[in-house]
Amino acid sequence: MWGSTIVSVIFVIFIVIVIFKTMIRISPYQRWVKETLSKFVGTLWSGWHFLMPFISTVKLVDVREKVLNTGSHEMITKDNAVVTVDAVAYMQIVTAEKAIYEIDNPREAVIQLVLANLRSMIWKLTLDECLSERWRINEYVQTHLTEETSKWGIRILRVEIQRIDPPADLTRAMQEQKKAEQEKRAAILRAEGAKASFILTAEWEKQKNILEAEWKAQALERIAGAKAKALELESTAAIEFFKWPAVLKEQLKVTENAMSQNTKYIIDTDILGTVKWLFSSKK
Repeated sequence: MWGSTIVSVIFVIFIVIVIFKTMIRISPYQRWVKETLSKFVGTLWSGWHFLMPFISTVKLVDVREKVLNTGSHEMITKDNAVVTVDAVAYMQIVTAEKAIYEIDNPREAVIQLVLANLRSMIWKLTLDECLSERWRINEYVQTHLTEETSKWGIRILRVEIQRIDPPADLTRAMQEQKKAEQEKRAAILRAEGAKASFILTAEWEKQKNILEAEWKAQALERIAGAKAKALELESTAAIEFFKWPAVLKEQLKVTENAMSQNTKYIIDTDILGTVKWLFSSKK
């Protein structure tokens, strides 16, 4: 009885192993290269698949996009300047069986190809061209990588140079030049500020002098008007003051002539009042 139980347990374990070996689940971002008796028979896509136990085998391939960093490497330009270049490449496996059978290590192979093409391109350019035309280098490397990696079932999506560092002595010179340019711009800005301030001050002084002159002119005009008015009033008062004594003097002359001829005249009471006033004022 114990023997039959052990056999049953072994059989169950065997069935479980067989099921585990024959049924596999593949994720959407995976491809499995299937081999039967060590011979390629096809590529399995996402989902559940059945394998013949101990006869069929599979190799996993990840088809997601991958970022490859080349690291920093020194390269020589056309004008013999040593630059440090750091680039990244974005690759994706599109044919799983080629990535398995055509190349041993796709990742390392792509990195070495990026470096080789970078050296080839930078050797054709001067330092100034390398620093100002990164897009040109990116396009060159990506085009050549696409041609060379297609046989491996790999697609190069893009290549980007992260940085290109010129030699240390040139970097210091560029920094000093940049500092000098900044100081020059600062001096120009200060000079322009001082000039603007001087112009504003001069304009303010000009407006101030104009206003002061206008105020003085208005004040002088008002003073002259007041003086003219005063003279007018004084003249009018003088005329009024001397008007009646002159009339009275003429009337007295007429009276005197009449009395000297013993002629009798009737004198107006106003004339008598005036004569009295004159005599009383003399006293």
